Amino acid sequence: MMLLLPFRKIRLFAAAAVLAIAPVSNIHAEPIPLPTVDFEARAKFISGGELLMRHSGGKTRIEMELPGAGIPITGIVDLKRKKIIFTVPIPGQTNTVVEADLGDDAAFGQIVGNGERIGNSIVAGEACTLWRIKSEHGTAVACLSRDNIPLKTEATIDGKTQIVFEVTSIKRVPQNPADFELPPGAKVIKLPKGFKGVPGVPGLN
Repeated sequence: MMLLLPFRKIRLFAAAAVLAIAPVSNIHAEPIPLPTVDFEARAKFISGGELLMRHSGGKTRIEMELPGAGIPITGIVDLKRKKIIFTVPIPGQTNTVVEADLGDDAAFGQIVGNGERIGNSIVAGEACTLWRIKSEHGTAVACLSRDNIPLKTEATIDGKTQIVFEVTSIKRVPQNPADFELPPGAKVIKLPKGFKGVPGVPGLN
């Protein structure tokens, strides 16, 4: 049962990090653009934590500690394939990563899917375009820079609009592509939709 508590925290973290926003049909909807440049940014997160976000080649790397647990989390988000991989320290498991589907989501501030432009704003001193995505579950609004870097995302959670992600500083600098790949020889645990446990892994079944 050693893994149960940490993984419960990870699942709660993931619920906050990946807000399911499945878009509904909208005559004005169009694909929301993804970042076009390499960058690294520091941001505040809804959980009260801070994270380092880096991007290169359609992939985003997130580094932070799991709030309240002190557990280091590294997430690699493939924005085109809509996959996310978490690397977390799991007792008794070495070089293990956890993979999950994103679907059409707001993941770490980056809205993925179809939406509509609704205006403009300024975040961290940069002009940005507001994109809104709606679903039967709620609404998310992200402000994207001129090169489509997510600077701020608000979402409706339990009927209340909250800031779930906001950049505090950003640098457009080249990134090392190797940092956005799986560790060599990594064992991948794929989480099914509606995850409730991982057969054969103590504390996760």
